[in-house]
Amino acid sequence: MALTDLRAHVRTDMESVDTTGRGPFRQVCAVVPALDEEGSIGPVIERLSALGIGRVVIGDNGSTDRTAAIATAAGAMVVAASRRGYGSACQAALAAVPADMVAVVFCDADGADDLDRLAEVVGPVLSGDYDLVIGSRVLGGGERGALTWPQRMGNLVAAAMMRVLYRARVTDLGPFRCVSTRALEAMAMRDPAFGWTAEMQVKAYRLRLRVMEVPVRALARTAGTSKISGRFVPVFLAGWAILSTIWRYRSTPLPGAQTCQRASAPARRTCEDLRHLR
Repeated sequence: MALTDLRAHVRTDMESVDTTGRGPFRQVCAVVPALDEEGSIGPVIERLSALGIGRVVIGDNGSTDRTAAIATAAGAMVVAASRRGYGSACQAALAAVPADMVAVVFCDADGADDLDRLAEVVGPVLSGDYDLVIGSRVLGGGERGALTWPQRMGNLVAAAMMRVLYRARVTDLGPFRCVSTRALEAMAMRDPAFGWTAEMQVKAYRLRLRVMEVPVRALARTAGTSKISGRFVPVFLAGWAILSTIWRYRSTPLPGAQTCQRASAPARRTCEDLRHLR
């Protein structure tokens, strides 16, 4: 569903959100999916705001703790996801992204993303040089124990699979990423679960959008416990969702994909407009 369609289904209270828009990234909205992250979400929102992000929208994935209350007190807008799932939380938050935003930066609520690298992740999209920038923890390294063995192996397999199927230069499926709103419109994101990040990347490759990776550090979560790591069934389901998404979209009809694939190298640069892909 397109962002314009999603916004029509959401009512938001803008009075609780800082509308000064004075930060260096005032045209960027941060989307943060969250599930029971009361111990870490406040500092994440405060850091994003301090760095100059224009809006912060939390996709609440059914939290039963004080996540929503703390996020609201920190100045973020909280939107409840009607369905459980990482992708569903992202979609719910995207529905509340103001129409004047030119880019969306995604990060997690657990404090494990390297927000000190925000400018490197957001800058290339704001400048118009790239459509999607992914923070690569493989390129940037990180704290000991920040990524579990299943996470490292799954990431390795997924990246290798994308390199083979899509002939893309990719090392990571990191959640810390920035994408232009026009690119999001063209992608028409759908996955409700953990295939979300993979779907975004493979659609970008299919559409011949300009994608780059920048090094970011993998940090240990600052509070709470992972909803996946250390448990076999969640790890298996997340891995299956990611790999099946990568495989499925290699041939799934995608409006605009053939247009960009046939274009000459110079003509592909015009895909930044993306109006013909909607």
